[in-house]
Amino acid sequence: MDTQLSSTMEDYLETIYELHRSEGVVRVKDIARAMKVKMPSVTSALRTLKSSQFIRHERYGHVELTSEGRDIAESVHRRHITLVGFLRDILQLDPDNADAEACRLEHGISRETLRRLMGLMEFIEGCPRSGGDWLKHMQGRWEDRDCGHDCEQCIAQIVVPEASPFIAPELTKTTATLESRQAGFRGRIVRVAGRGPIRRRLMEMGVTAGTEIELERLAPLGDPLECKIRGYHLSLRKEEASTVYVEPL
Repeated sequence: MDTQLSSTMEDYLETIYELHRSEGVVRVKDIARAMKVKMPSVTSALRTLKSSQFIRHERYGHVELTSEGRDIAESVHRRHITLVGFLRDILQLDPDNADAEACRLEHGISRETLRRLMGLMEFIEGCPRSGGDWLKHMQGRWEDRDCGHDCEQCIAQIVVPEASPFIAPELTKTTATLESRQAGFRGRIVRVAGRGPIRRRLMEMGVTAGTEIELERLAPLGDPLECKIRGYHLSLRKEEASTVYVEPL
């Protein structure tokens, strides 16, 4: 979602979103502590967000996101998760550095760039010509040393599969959609069947084949589902979860 908010205001919305997920309620002092700023700065920012109708907040009361504010916060959160995954898993930065770098990058990246970045990650992680072994060999490049392999010899040894790795795998008896699982389920994503906006949103959140996922809890009516993936907490709508096929670990 494109907004005219400054990067600082987006950070406030994302922080409120994350605090609400972890604590249930959000207080001004909680925001100040999480963002390492002084209380007057938080009060000023909340006044701006309230005037734009992104939050609800009365003096000395809890802070709540409006529907529009939550959409923006989730969008920023998804960008952050995608960038952390790319920096940590593909570029192999230290996790703390990857998180800090993602915070700096997440406000400027466009939706199209993000979509292509996720496509690249899915290709690298899923293509038999790349995958985990390929990423291990890349460590030599980041560390400015020889990976110890003859590139021409490696290429000559590649076995091209008869079937495309991107054709949906045959589902087994243990495979089911995420929305049919119970709270506490831990498994691996086998296939993402969503199309259009649903698939794009799932990719932005890092929901791709081969990724481990944990279903933490369900809302009273089963919507949304609270999940943990790639080290982050996500809310998935029931419609989205019904397109994600998973198998237990």
